[in-house]
Amino acid sequence: MHDICSIPVAQANRPIWRASNVPRQLPPLKQAMKPLHQLSKQPILPIRKTDEEPKTGPQRFQDRPMEPLHQFYPWPPQYLENDIEQRARSNRVTSKPRDIKLTNLNDVLFYGSIGIGTPEQRFNVTFSTASPTTWVPSIHSKPKDSELTTYNNQTSSTYIPNGVGFQASYGEGEVAGYRSQDNLNIAGLTARNQIFGEAIVASDFFRGTPNQGVLGLGFSDAEPTVFDNLADQGLLPAAVFSFYLSKHNSGDPDPVLTLGGTNPAYYVGDFTFADLTVPDSWQFKMDRVQLSSGTGIFNGWGCQAVVDSSTPLIIGPKEEVDVLNRKLGGTPFPGDPTMYELDCSEVDNLPDVEFIVNGKKLSLTNKDYVVTASESGRTVCYSGIMGSSWKQNESPVWILGLSFMKVYYTQFDKENYRIGFAKALTHRYALLNK
Repeated sequence: MHDICSIPVAQANRPIWRASNVPRQLPPLKQAMKPLHQLSKQPILPIRKTDEEPKTGPQRFQDRPMEPLHQFYPWPPQYLENDIEQRARSNRVTSKPRDIKLTNLNDVLFYGSIGIGTPEQRFNVTFSTASPTTWVPSIHSKPKDSELTTYNNQTSSTYIPNGVGFQASYGEGEVAGYRSQDNLNIAGLTARNQIFGEAIVASDFFRGTPNQGVLGLGFSDAEPTVFDNLADQGLLPAAVFSFYLSKHNSGDPDPVLTLGGTNPAYYVGDFTFADLTVPDSWQFKMDRVQLSSGTGIFNGWGCQAVVDSSTPLIIGPKEEVDVLNRKLGGTPFPGDPTMYELDCSEVDNLPDVEFIVNGKKLSLTNKDYVVTASESGRTVCYSGIMGSSWKQNESPVWILGLSFMKVYYTQFDKENYRIGFAKALTHRYALLNK
């Protein structure tokens, strides 16, 4: 009996997992499987004041959010606070969850459209639960790329200068630039005066894909994220968002991101919930990982896991994933021992991989975790569960990426600091349960 989760999680005031620790190199055959947009949190500096900004009046509140509101308004604070609460409550009563249609790019990338500025400038972005930061390419980006959609702050009447620099490191590249403020529209909702990054320089990794930036859905300990901004304005019925990610060419409904709640049209049954274990990450405790065949049952005191909407596969502690993949009959890929090749003729006989959360089995079948590719005219099969050799605070952490989220409708609940999973609705599931 092998212990995959035997190291108790260290108590810390920050996430154990950091995406920048994920292995950077993947075999050339599977470049399409490389993690996309795994953004490490960067220090966020306060808004820089300029001589042009007013020294008095309501606008000063944007720069001093911790000051009592009544210092900037002539009426007593209780009236102002009551007015804000009443308007937020009224909006929440009349508002309803909003769906954003996503596009599936070959099961390795999901992206959707947002608008920035007045008039709107449209961008396709990846929605990342691993990052709090939102950025798009700037018109001042270098080198110039005529095929790249860029943001021009000079054409927006709602643009507010900020100028504080930002830099973001990814598994496969970096971006850098400066922060700006403008209205950001998503699903018909406007996040007013949203802080975001204008990317000036970016690695070639970010070119040649249909998405032109990232919208962060992670936790921020400083400036509000887009989602936080919408919730604070009372534009959402709940501080909850959910993903339905259908498989490419499956015939299932188009993938959808729902803001403000869940959409019952895209899942069946009840949710299995797990409380978050750190204050600023979508990290939770997983009981164990096991195979349905009864071989290779991994018991332990509990693994830590995060759900990442911008990582295509599932990543786990290397030593334990090596054991799991060998139980599946896999052999290490030459040149990259983190990936395992499987016998395509035996794939249909492989057992389910079961992730136990709060006592409930969340199972992936061989069709869910096996990846197929073509090389030199032959079909090659790989395990979609990769190993990572890094550890932090002596605690192993699993990253449940898109291959997991395509099977389980995932609810991210900031109101109750929990994450929930329900079986995603598919034609296959519907046929089996007629």
